[in-house]
Amino acid sequence: MNKIMSTLFIQQLVTGFSIGAIYALLAVGYALIYSIFKFTNFAFGAIMMCSAYGAYFVVKNLGMTSLAAGLCGAIIIGIIISIITELVAYRSLRRLKASRLFLMISAMGVNILLQNLMTIWMSANLRSLNISLPFRVLAVGKIKIGSIDILSLLVSLAALAVLWIFIERTKYGIAIRASAHDTDTAGLMGINVNKVSLIVFAISGITAAIAGTFTGMKYAVYPTLGAISSKAFISSVIGGLGSLPGAVLGGFILGVLETIISGYISSAYRDLFSFGILIVVLVFLPNGILGTDTSDKL
Repeated sequence: MNKIMSTLFIQQLVTGFSIGAIYALLAVGYALIYSIFKFTNFAFGAIMMCSAYGAYFVVKNLGMTSLAAGLCGAIIIGIIISIITELVAYRSLRRLKASRLFLMISAMGVNILLQNLMTIWMSANLRSLNISLPFRVLAVGKIKIGSIDILSLLVSLAALAVLWIFIERTKYGIAIRASAHDTDTAGLMGINVNKVSLIVFAISGITAAIAGTFTGMKYAVYPTLGAISSKAFISSVIGGLGSLPGAVLGGFILGVLETIISGYISSAYRDLFSFGILIVVLVFLPNGILGTDTSDKL
């Protein structure tokens, strides 16, 4: 009995880490934009959904069923839509020094617009994202782990590592960190904040695309797929809104705890538990686990 319980726990733990990695990717996208512009990009879920449809188009219409091809299609769509959203929905408001509230309203408008456009174009039907995988199940003793869980964890960790190197070691990464500290001062020091903005939105589009592809593979592709991004927002709040390490930590914490709740209690309580954690964190740790009171988030 103890061996069975131990096997079940390990399987739940691996599944939780794979889901947490997806949450972490999305939470990083939220954190990047918030750290610089101090508003939450609520269009992020729709960008994730459109990216998943990009992967579906590559697999279904072009017949390219490899994971790399699907990810490339999703990333291209994610970057394009994310940058268009910044140029059309946000930049003019930022130029006018509009309140963050108006930026958030604009983001919600983009989210609703993209969802409805995709519903009209592709209908609300669920569509399978059938990407060819090198294996279906990895068996280690009595522990059996699905290939999607393993690949989503590995790819997400690799993407997070590349992003960390980019932020910490490159010229543009330094510009992003400087802009996160103070955009006005960064502009006075010769940093092109508009260019930094495009880079940040492109990065967030990539993270949304990777998350959207694996979520579509695990479940299905449909116009409201981006609703899962609400969990990423919770993750970023738990870790500390605007903190990249906090976003990653919050994503893994939420993913593991949700999976354990679903496995040992009931999946019906998963969302209740997630939003309950959000309330507790806001009451007792309003800055999150790794959040600070300063604007130096990255």
